[in-house]
Amino acid sequence: MTKSKIKSVCILVDCLTGGGAEKAASLVSKSFHEANFDVSIIAMQGEIDYDFKGELYDLSGIIHKIPFFKSLKKMVVLKKTWNKINADFYLDFRIKSNSFRELMFHFFIYDIKKTVLTIHSSRIHNYMPRHILFYKLYNRAKAVVTVSEGIYGATKQLFDFKNLVYIPNFYDTDIILKSKERIQPLDGKYIVAVGRLKNEVKQFDKLILAYKDSLPAKNGIPLFILGRGKDKEMLEGIILKNNLSNMVKLLGFKNNPYPYIKSSQFLLLSSKLEGFGIVLIEALALGVPVISFDCKVGPSEIIQNKKNGILVKDQDFIALKRAIDNMYSDKELYAICKENSKSSVGKYSDKEVLKTWVKLLNSSSKK
Repeated sequence: MTKSKIKSVCILVDCLTGGGAEKAASLVSKSFHEANFDVSIIAMQGEIDYDFKGELYDLSGIIHKIPFFKSLKKMVVLKKTWNKINADFYLDFRIKSNSFRELMFHFFIYDIKKTVLTIHSSRIHNYMPRHILFYKLYNRAKAVVTVSEGIYGATKQLFDFKNLVYIPNFYDTDIILKSKERIQPLDGKYIVAVGRLKNEVKQFDKLILAYKDSLPAKNGIPLFILGRGKDKEMLEGIILKNNLSNMVKLLGFKNNPYPYIKSSQFLLLSSKLEGFGIVLIEALALGVPVISFDCKVGPSEIIQNKKNGILVKDQDFIALKRAIDNMYSDKELYAICKENSKSSVGKYSDKEVLKTWVKLLNSSSKK
C-alpha cells in the first residue's frame, strides 16, 4: 500500500444501487476504508443495496411540496454536510447532466481543488454537461477521472483537459470468499447474465431471443438472469410467449451474486453501451469465461478475444448467438478461456487500483 498524506475522503453518489457507477462508488469506499482512511458517503437519493464502508449521510429524507424549493433545501443541507465532513478530498460519482444543478454545485458546493469528478459512461455528457463553460470548470478540479481508456480518449477530444486521468473500475478480492457461500442448489450447468432489468441499456429482451436459438438452449442448458428493474414483467412475457419458462429464469437481485457467477459455465453481457464493465472483471476473477459485445468502450480493454472470452461485433445478436454456440461446443476454446481468466484481470484488483487513486490524491495539481 502506497504511503499517503491524506487521511479522509468523501464520496458523493446519487444512490448505492443498480448501476455501474454506484457499484464503483461502493467498492471505492470499501477500499479506502480498508486502507485506514476515514470515509464518508453522501447519498442524494438514498436507495442502498451495495455493500459500503464509512459514515453514510442520506439526504433522501428532505421534502417540500414544491420541487424547486425541495432542491434548494437539499442544496443547503448538502453544503452544511459537506462542510461538516471537511474531507481532504471529495469524489463525485453522480450523474451530472443537469446544467443548472451542476452550476449550483460548482459555485456553491464544491471546493474545486479538493474535488475529483468522475465519468463512467461513453455517454460522456451524462457526467459532464455539454458546454464549454463546464469543460473549463472541470479543468479546474483536482482531477477528472475516466474509468476506461476509451472514455479517456473521447473526453480528451472534447477539450484539452490538463487534469484528465484514467483509473479503471476494479473488483473486490473479497468476492473470492463470497463466491464460496452456500446458495440454493442450482441443478446442473447453466449460463448467467447480470444487470439491471432495463432493456434499453442491458437488452435482456434481445439476449433471451438470441439464447433461444442457441446450442445451449437446445441441449437443456438454462440461462439465469440476476437483477431487478422496470422491465421484469416485459421479460416474463417474452419468456412465456417463447415457451422458455423452464429455460430462462429471472432470479432477481442478489446481495451476493458471486456463487451464481462462480458456478456458471460462462457469463453473457449484451449491453447497448458500457463504461467499463465491472461484472466482466468479477466473472473473470472467479475463473469464469465471458462473452460480450465489443461496445464503443469498455469490454475490449478487458476481454482478450478467444483467450479469456469472446468479443462479439457490437450489437450483432446473430454473432452473439454464434459466440454462445462456439463457447459451448468448442471444448478447447472454453478450456483456454477458463485457464486464462483469473490471471487476465490481476491488474484490476482493488489493492492494485487503490494505489493509483492514492497516488492521484497525493499528487500536486499541475495547471
